[in-house]
Amino acid sequence: MPIRSLAPDSIITGWDFSTGSVKCVAFDLQGNVVASCRFPTDLWTEDGVSEFNLMLLEGQVHTTVRAIVHQLNQLGRLSDWVAGGISATHHTSGRVDALGNQIRRMICWNDQTLAAYHAKGITRLGGEDAVRALLGGPWAIRYSLSHLVKDEETLTHADWQRTRWLVPHGCAALGYLTGNWGSISISTAASTGMMQLEQNEWCEPILNCIQDKNLRQFAWQSLPAIQHDMNLPVSALSPHVASAAGWQGDAKLPFVFPTLDDQAAGLVGGGAVEAGQVAVILGNSAVVNSSASAAPGTDALDAMKLNWGPWLWMRCYSNGAQFLDRIVGHHPDWQALEQAARKVPPGCEGIRVSPFVLTEPSLGIHEPRFGWSPSEPSDAGVRFRAALESLACLITLGVQAHQQAGQQIRQITVSGGIARSQLMLEILASMLNMPLLQLESDEGPALGAAVVALAGAESYQRTAQGITEPFTVQDAVAAIVKFKQPVAANPEWVSTYQQMARDFL
Repeated sequence: MPIRSLAPDSIITGWDFSTGSVKCVAFDLQGNVVASCRFPTDLWTEDGVSEFNLMLLEGQVHTTVRAIVHQLNQLGRLSDWVAGGISATHHTSGRVDALGNQIRRMICWNDQTLAAYHAKGITRLGGEDAVRALLGGPWAIRYSLSHLVKDEETLTHADWQRTRWLVPHGCAALGYLTGNWGSISISTAASTGMMQLEQNEWCEPILNCIQDKNLRQFAWQSLPAIQHDMNLPVSALSPHVASAAGWQGDAKLPFVFPTLDDQAAGLVGGGAVEAGQVAVILGNSAVVNSSASAAPGTDALDAMKLNWGPWLWMRCYSNGAQFLDRIVGHHPDWQALEQAARKVPPGCEGIRVSPFVLTEPSLGIHEPRFGWSPSEPSDAGVRFRAALESLACLITLGVQAHQQAGQQIRQITVSGGIARSQLMLEILASMLNMPLLQLESDEGPALGAAVVALAGAESYQRTAQGITEPFTVQDAVAAIVKFKQPVAANPEWVSTYQQMARDFL
């Protein structure tokens, strides 16, 4: 379905707020990048936590808007900016007061202190089966419901009482961008562990994991309202934010549409919006997502929802780029590593590296387990190839978990920073013995956020113009998501890598 209501020169932005960085990318209606910016994220990691200061997030909002406004002004295209969408990390959440000021830092998805609190909460509710009966899916350690169990032991009663909003990462970004703190999308609400997944409504009984009934009531009153229509803008960009960014002229401020968690954004940014389509995101975390028409048949996967209706199945590994950084450092010569690793035979002549720099509960790894076998090599090419092979094993297990949960896989797309390595893609395609589609854009979540904003903006304008013909997320994907040539399996590597995956398991 072609775009009919938006002007041909319209610009759509996608924000990607992650635990590694913040990006904002402006796309035209053909999916070309018009402007972009990227800035780092600093985390608090002392004593095993992973936390993010909300004051830094507020600064990231102002910084990205200032950079995009400046670039679009330089191009004479500021008035073309009509809409924006937000991607932000799943299961990351904080607390703010009535002014939007921080009560405590946001706890991140990869916080290593949450396991004990999650276990307490599960026990208080009567076990995993009781949780599934309430939510329609599992409650994983990473979900922000675990944060509330921790907060009961670590926050004062006064801090609970003065909390106006419990805000996942995307909600907080939305609040600072627009001034609207009281709205949460289906996608973001689903990843809190507090939304009933069939009904897309908050599940108050799940808060019985908190012992103190007064704290349960404070938590319930602090939840934003779930917005069910993804085609309605939450608000326009805040005039205050625009003015501080140097907004000039009388151009109408762009609308901001309901947020996506980064996994949902990576899924749609990878063009995977229908059952049987899988998106692999190789970023700070290594993730295997799929779109599905129903809940997964096992509890081996996280179950979330997409703003446009379907389910999202997810296997998320903490050990993505964080593991690779441990092997090659933070600023290596990637081209040199790639060339050196291609000279190494598949399997690295028996050299293996265990990738568990962090715990990996989905695989039963409850303590870090990083190390080389039989011994650590000094050759850079061997080290790099062995690390890529280990990551490919993790992804393969994730794909297999989707199949075991009932997914009939027809297509796999790959995005994220590590996907820039063609060797990584060839290794993974060979291990899966299946071709991989690679995005032309390096920024899958930002592109996904722009896709849903495009779908929302076009649909919103059609309604205003009395056009009844729908414009879907699939239509938006067809308009701006572009792929490179598929990466095929190397027939000479397939048997070696499939055996490696079995040995890894």
